[in-house]
Amino acid sequence: MEGEPLQRVTEVKDLGIRFVSELHFRKHIMDVCKKAYRNLGFILRQANQFTNIAAVKALYEALVKSHLEYNAGVWSPHENKYKLMIERIQNKFTRFVYLKLYGVYPGYPLLYPTLFVLGMVGYYKLEVRREVALATYLFKVLRGKTHNPALLEELRLCVPDEYVWRRRRPRLLVVPCARTNLLQKAPLTRALHTLNTIADRMDLFTCTLNEFTRVTYEVVVKSSYNL
Repeated sequence: MEGEPLQRVTEVKDLGIRFVSELHFRKHIMDVCKKAYRNLGFILRQANQFTNIAAVKALYEALVKSHLEYNAGVWSPHENKYKLMIERIQNKFTRFVYLKLYGVYPGYPLLYPTLFVLGMVGYYKLEVRREVALATYLFKVLRGKTHNPALLEELRLCVPDEYVWRRRRPRLLVVPCARTNLLQKAPLTRALHTLNTIADRMDLFTCTLNEFTRVTYEVVVKSSYNL
């Protein structure tokens, strides 16, 4: 008896992440945003009369933010379209919290800047948190705190020839030469650039995780906000 022929599939879901044959995560990002919007709408309706801001933030972080950041190191987008799609969800929530805290909705009659609203309610952009999470994961792999041999093979130290005669300090890690925009904006490439920038300010092999996180936020915020 012959077995049934194998069916060809164009997408598969693994650990909550949708992989497609085109090797992009656009469908996954749209699915995440749809689910996050539904949960955010539920929170805004139910918490409209809440006076405890900590409870409102806890609901957002449990039901919305957790979906927007789950395994974001794998599907972290570099296209502005999808980054803005994700940021709009948090921006809607932060404006709701701003109204609760200060009694003024930051969209009428004056349109307050998004970064101002985020700072006043105590949040970072989700893009910043994704970049920090990427750099932190690579830092843990480099220091042996996280076991990932495949990724560790990609972390190569930069040892240029005749370094003694060079005045400029070389970068710590080798960044792959990107011939395409996709490789240049890939999560690993972005994280390597971030680690090299941090390595110019501190020793990655002796610093603590708290020190690394603090400096990483400073570096990523400065880069993301164009300061």
